[in-house]
Amino acid sequence: MINKVKQYIENYKMLEKGDQIIVGVSGGADSVCLFHVLLELRKEYELTLHVIHINHGIRGEEAKRDEEFVRELCKKEEVSFQVVHKDIPLLAKEGRMSVEEAGRKARYEVFNQYFLAYKCNKIAIAHNKNDTAETILFHMFRGSGLSGLTGISPVRDRIIRPLLCLERKEIESYLFERGISYLDDSTNFTLDYTRNKIRLKVLKEAEGINSKAVSHIAMAGETFRELQEYVEKSVIKAAERILVKGTENEILLQIEELSKEDVVIQKEIVRKAFFMLSESLKDIDAYHITSVLQLIKKQPGRRIDLPYGITAMREYNHIELRTKGKDLSKDLEPRELLIPGVTPLFEEGKSIKASLLNYKKNMIIPQSICTKWFDYDKIKDTVLIRCRKQGDYLCIDKGGTKKLKALLIDEKIPRQKRDILPLLADGSHIMWVIGNRISEAYKVDENTRRILQITITEEEENE
Repeated sequence: MINKVKQYIENYKMLEKGDQIIVGVSGGADSVCLFHVLLELRKEYELTLHVIHINHGIRGEEAKRDEEFVRELCKKEEVSFQVVHKDIPLLAKEGRMSVEEAGRKARYEVFNQYFLAYKCNKIAIAHNKNDTAETILFHMFRGSGLSGLTGISPVRDRIIRPLLCLERKEIESYLFERGISYLDDSTNFTLDYTRNKIRLKVLKEAEGINSKAVSHIAMAGETFRELQEYVEKSVIKAAERILVKGTENEILLQIEELSKEDVVIQKEIVRKAFFMLSESLKDIDAYHITSVLQLIKKQPGRRIDLPYGITAMREYNHIELRTKGKDLSKDLEPRELLIPGVTPLFEEGKSIKASLLNYKKNMIIPQSICTKWFDYDKIKDTVLIRCRKQGDYLCIDKGGTKKLKALLIDEKIPRQKRDILPLLADGSHIMWVIGNRISEAYKVDENTRRILQITITEEEENE
C-alpha cells in the first residue's frame, strides 16, 4: 500500500524534499493512516510534520479521549502537536449553516492559521476514495453541474491528499496488518448527517450491486475532472465575450453571444456568473441554471428570483443577474440643482457642475455626452435632479411631446434601471435624461440670451 501511495504522490508531485506540512489528525482510521504514511516518508523527503487536532465541542468525553489519543501518538513519534477547541454547534447556529458545513469551514480556517504560523508550505488531508464517491453522489443528488461531479481534487493550491488513491477498506487493512490502533467517531454511525446516509446506506447498497462501486464512482469523478478542465478553457474564452461586469452587484450576459455557444458552455457561463456574485454555488442546482437560460426565449421584462438574493431579468440584449444592493431610497431623493455650483448625482463619485454663460453669436454648441447647453430663460421652475414620476414628458420635436415612459421603452432602457435613472427636471418637463437625450424645448437658438451649461464631473475634478 505504501508503494501505491508513494506512486500517487509522485504522479501529482505532492511532496518535495524539505516540505513543512500541517497534518490534520482526528484519531480516526483515515487520519492515523495518513500520519503513519508521512512518518514512513519523512526521512526520504526530509519532511517536518506539524499535527493539528480540532476538538469540535460535540462529543464530550469521547472528544477528550480523541484529543489525548492524538497527543500521545505525536509524543511517541516526536512530532509537533497542537489542539484547537471550537464550538461547532454555536458556529453553525451563528452562521446559519449545517453542523457538517460549520465543522469543515472551521477545520480549514484552523489549518490555514497554523500553516502561516508555522511557515509551512503544504496541508495534508486524509480524504480517500470513499470520500470522493460520497462527495460525487452528494453533489449529484443536489443537482450539481459538471464541477460538482469531479469529486475531491488530489491537489488544490497548498492542500494535498495522499490517500485519495485508496479505498477505506485498504486503509483499515494497512492499520490492522501493522497493529496500529485508531478510534471510531460515534457521529460517523448516526443517520443525522447527509454524508453518513450516503456512506451507510447508499454506498453500502451500491457495493452490494458491484463490489467495486466506490472505485468506479471515483474513476468517473476523474473522468469528469478531465472534462471539466477542458470545458473550463472554453468557458474562460467565451466569458470574455459574454460576461460584462456592471455595478458591484450586477453581471450582464450578452444574449447574442451566449446563444452562439453549445448548451454545455452556456450552463457553465451562468454558473460562473452566479459564483462571481455570491462566491458560492452550494444552493445553485441544475434547475436554477436552466431557468436563467430559458429567459433567452422570453420577452424583455421577465424576471425570476434565485438563491443568494439574486434576481435574473431578461432585457433587450442581455440577461441581467443582480444581487440585492443597499437601500437607495434616501440616496435617490430629489435635490435642487445649484446654479451656479456643483450638485452630487445619485451615482457615487459623480456630480453635476452648473454654470451660466452669456450667449454670443457663432458660439459652438458642445457635442459631448457629458456637457449640455440649455436656454436658461425657458426654464419655468426650480431645476431638480430626481428620478422619474408619473406625468413626466419631453419635447421631441417642434411642439410635440412624448411621455418619458414611452421614450425609455423606445430607447430600450432596462426596466429596473428606469426608476433610478437620474433626470434633470423642470416640473414635469424633463430637460435631460442624463446620459441620453435632452428636450427640444430647452435647446439653444438664435433668440437665446443666457445659457445654462451642465457638465457631469468625476470625483477627481471636484477635489
